[in-house]
Amino acid sequence: MSALIKSLFPCIVVCAAGSFVIEAVTSYLQAWCISVFDSKGLYEKNAVADRFYMISQLLYYSRIVLVPLWSALCLLVTARVYLHREIEPPVDTLIKASDRIRNDDLDFRVECATDNELGRLCASFEEMRQDLYDSNYTLWKALEERKRLNSAFSHDLRTPITVLSGYMELIRQCGEKLSAEKQLEIMAKMEGQIERLKSYTEKMSGVNKLEDIIPDVRPVTFGELCRQIAESGKLLCGEKFSFDAVGNTESIVYTDSELLMEVFLNLAANALNYSETYVKCRAELGSASLRIVVEDDGCGFSEDAIRQAWKPFYRDENEKDKTHFGLGLYICWLLCRKLGGGITIENAACGGGLVAAEINILQ
Repeated sequence: MSALIKSLFPCIVVCAAGSFVIEAVTSYLQAWCISVFDSKGLYEKNAVADRFYMISQLLYYSRIVLVPLWSALCLLVTARVYLHREIEPPVDTLIKASDRIRNDDLDFRVECATDNELGRLCASFEEMRQDLYDSNYTLWKALEERKRLNSAFSHDLRTPITVLSGYMELIRQCGEKLSAEKQLEIMAKMEGQIERLKSYTEKMSGVNKLEDIIPDVRPVTFGELCRQIAESGKLLCGEKFSFDAVGNTESIVYTDSELLMEVFLNLAANALNYSETYVKCRAELGSASLRIVVEDDGCGFSEDAIRQAWKPFYRDENEKDKTHFGLGLYICWLLCRKLGGGITIENAACGGGLVAAEINILQ
């Protein structure tokens, strides 16, 4: 509306000025014609006088016609200019943008220099396109990540399935020739492979479900969290485990204690897998965060592992444990993200590994 008013203002000025000129010129010419007619005499049968009288009458009626015609012409020109400058560019932009969006092409920008209502509509259209682009990009990333996880899942399943197929073929071909002791040995190895598959599929199921978890935040004392950590760590790691707490045990924190314990158990299990003589854990309560540090005296992390060990299915090139799937730290990272924090991976002063999980809390 503001652009239309801006366009109408000069139209009104030009229309008024033109109407004034038409009125002034026709009035002047009419007055001159009448003066000529009067000078020839009203009652004389003079052809020249009659002609000037007809011209004066024509000028009178032309003034009545020319003023509306001039006004209509001004409005027509104004409408055409307004349409060309203010309407056509944004409409063309919106039509082209709609066509590209309909063809699933979102890699462009909706740009329009027109500063009017339609220009603002183009800006809103650009925001909508950006939101669609971001949504599609997020979905694409999720699908690519899912494809990558599925690809790694299929790749890691191939080895135990191949081994099981080999054992089955061996039993089928040499079943009667194998001694009872050899059969038991093969059955034990097959059972180990089956347990490996079972453990792997359970972890994969856990990864799929973790992405949709919504933390159930509830109040709990820092002392109660420390008690759970100490008991679970002792059951998991045995005499290797030691625990220390830093902070007021009576403080109330708000978090999802179950997710927090899942983080701790994954960190402790990972540390136990590489430790030589001990697994140390420390819980530190801050003003707005809770930090759980798990340390071992194993071989520590390589430079590449420090950068990438939190990624799903990461395995160090020197990894000896073939039953290790590289999901523990990824689960910790994902759960800490759900709880508003993250994990830090580094080497301890003794040379072993040190992983710290930090989450946001409300006291």
